[in-house]
Amino acid sequence: MPIYADAIISAKQVITMDPSNSMATSVAIKDGIILAVGDDLRSVQGPDTATHSFLDCTVFPGFIEPHTHPDLCAQMYSWVDISGFSHKTSIEVMEALRKSIYKAPKGEWIFAFGYDPVIFPDLTGLTRDELDDIAPENPIAVMTQSMHTLFVNSLALSEAGIDESSEPARFGGEYVRDHTGRLTGKIEESPAMRPFLRFFDDSKETRSNNLSRQYDRYKSVGITTIGSAGLFFRDEETVALYQDETVGDRLRIRNAVYLRHMDIDNHNLPKFPSNKVFGMSGVKLWYDGSPYTGTMLLDQPYLNTELTTKGLGIATDSTGRANWELDEFYQLVSGLHDRGVQILVHAQGDRATREVLDTFEQVLNNSSNKVHRHRIEHSALMERDEILRAADLGISISFHMNHVKYYGQRLRDEIIGSDRSQYLMPARSAQEAGIRISLHADSPMFPPNPLDLVQTAVGRMSVTGEMINEPEKLDLKDAMRAVTIDAAWQLGIDDQVGSLEVGKLADFTILGQNPFDVNTNKLNAIPILDTWLSGTSTNSLIN
Repeated sequence: MPIYADAIISAKQVITMDPSNSMATSVAIKDGIILAVGDDLRSVQGPDTATHSFLDCTVFPGFIEPHTHPDLCAQMYSWVDISGFSHKTSIEVMEALRKSIYKAPKGEWIFAFGYDPVIFPDLTGLTRDELDDIAPENPIAVMTQSMHTLFVNSLALSEAGIDESSEPARFGGEYVRDHTGRLTGKIEESPAMRPFLRFFDDSKETRSNNLSRQYDRYKSVGITTIGSAGLFFRDEETVALYQDETVGDRLRIRNAVYLRHMDIDNHNLPKFPSNKVFGMSGVKLWYDGSPYTGTMLLDQPYLNTELTTKGLGIATDSTGRANWELDEFYQLVSGLHDRGVQILVHAQGDRATREVLDTFEQVLNNSSNKVHRHRIEHSALMERDEILRAADLGISISFHMNHVKYYGQRLRDEIIGSDRSQYLMPARSAQEAGIRISLHADSPMFPPNPLDLVQTAVGRMSVTGEMINEPEKLDLKDAMRAVTIDAAWQLGIDDQVGSLEVGKLADFTILGQNPFDVNTNKLNAIPILDTWLSGTSTNSLIN
């Protein structure tokens, strides 16, 4: 008895991203699974098969964002927007902040997101006293674009119960003090920020609406699967909010969850590969911090420039810091690895990536378990010897590529220097070493947009018009793999998504143009017409 498709999609091109890089014009779907791929699928077209034509368009595997923060996006994108992506000058930024304070009732908390001294050179690190002057009657918390620094005023410190004797929770936070021991209002890293963030309106309705809007943002740029890198599950209600987004016509994003290590035994999530829409994939660890907070761990000091010492408030001759003692980090990684847990480690600086690889090497040498898909996240600075070592150890890398686009020129000239910029985001070197890489935006730090990441990876062009570390340009094919099949491999679900092959889930992104036919400096302008999950359109834009 013949097996007929439920639906057949036809397009100008179907780019499969399979091992042969084959192309076709049609895909057949049965029960949400790809039944056939080819040019003539009449053999599986029955009397009840629906047909959908995108004859001027290109069908791609659904895009994958392997490192994002839907919870933080849902929260921070609802704060007062003072980012360099929405404002043209620092004057506009500060005016937006002042307007929000003027409108707020006395005593109401004000949260703002996107303060960015890297984009706007005349912005400097905010102080407690400055914020006291700006907001004398309201507790205020201002998050930088990098999300690694929070600035607060005296009222915020008081309401959070933080005083000169307070110390943050473990794992890498700091309440910054001046030379007299007085709190400056600068809060570094997530563990130190939590006492303040709990004052944001966190009702179930607010969280649900904000999360739903964030899923729509992912969908609008062609993303069908995300890796949540360090999702914060505070309670069972949080789990329910994510599960609600998988029900019926609300399903438009698959979410592979990486928990914080302290939460791994305190949840009831299914395994993602079996659940396929929302479940646990592994654990996320933070080894160092951010280049723009001064917590990226380096071998040699940051440059001492106006930007680093005044704009970012980094101590003179600082080399950053690690969030862990090496012995303690080894014990944690070893225990997780022996349990078969996939481990993602945030590491930005050259010293950080080396020490993380030292740890992985020691763990793998001492363990009988040699099977893993452990990853290093961001990898801003990574020398060639460490890239080769990562390849030998089977450690893959996910690159935070739009550091190059938005901050590349100032990183090179004012933060790390031209010598170190020669191994800034070394994507091509990693790919040539045999590492399966991916690209991510780390939203809400940068807006989610896989095609924008691809454009940066193949062009290495900054917003200032300068090319940054040109030898590390990726070929377009390799960059597209980094947001489809290789990203799926990193998430451990390449047998289900990432390419259009028989037996895989029918997840598609419908593009208005074929990226391989477009000038590479215009990739991010390609229209996203639709996404499909398990053979169903997520927005019903079917022509």
